[in-house]
Amino acid sequence: MEIPNQWLSSVTGFVSAYAEQIDRGAYPAEDATLETHLATMKYLVWESAAAGVDTDWPTRVQALAERAVAAGHAGTSYASLIEVFRGRV
Repeated sequence: MEIPNQWLSSVTGFVSAYAEQIDRGAYPAEDATLETHLATMKYLVWESAAAGVDTDWPTRVQALAERAVAAGHAGTSYASLIEVFRGRV
């Protein structure tokens, strides 16, 4: 199955890049800003609710992203969510 392998390779790439950003403590938006990711999260929650799918987990992730954006991380990468996890936001 080629498609799952391609997906896994893609995920490995961006997770590695985010890990490097976290190690450096700098979160440049090289792929998309957190604000862009947040818009997608909101859409995922909306679509999940419309389909009758449990929205607990995506709603929690959305709330984390909203806290980070409110704290000034709108233009940074997804990796900046680590600041919320660390209690700095």
